[in-house]
Amino acid sequence: MLSNSRLIKSAWIAVEVTKERAERVLVVETYIAVSPLEQNYDAEKYDRVLDCVRHVLASNPDIDRASILSMHRGSGCTSLFRTTPAAA
Repeated sequence: MLSNSRLIKSAWIAVEVTKERAERVLVVETYIAVSPLEQNYDAEKYDRVLDCVRHVLASNPDIDRASILSMHRGSGCTSLFRTTPAAA
């Protein structure tokens, strides 16, 4: 799905289930820092990852959102949310 970028380690779809709804989440692991607060953050490389993820979200309306996980920091992530949730 996102294998065209060497900045991306792996990607998969996860399902987040609550009592009210279930969301399909594109989870992307990237080799770069995803926050300006992280050491070695590269805005240009991060923008390339964002463009790739946005393209996948635009091409797959059944995916509700994406989470980008940095390999530099196991607990840190950033999420891209749609302006309106995808239809259930």
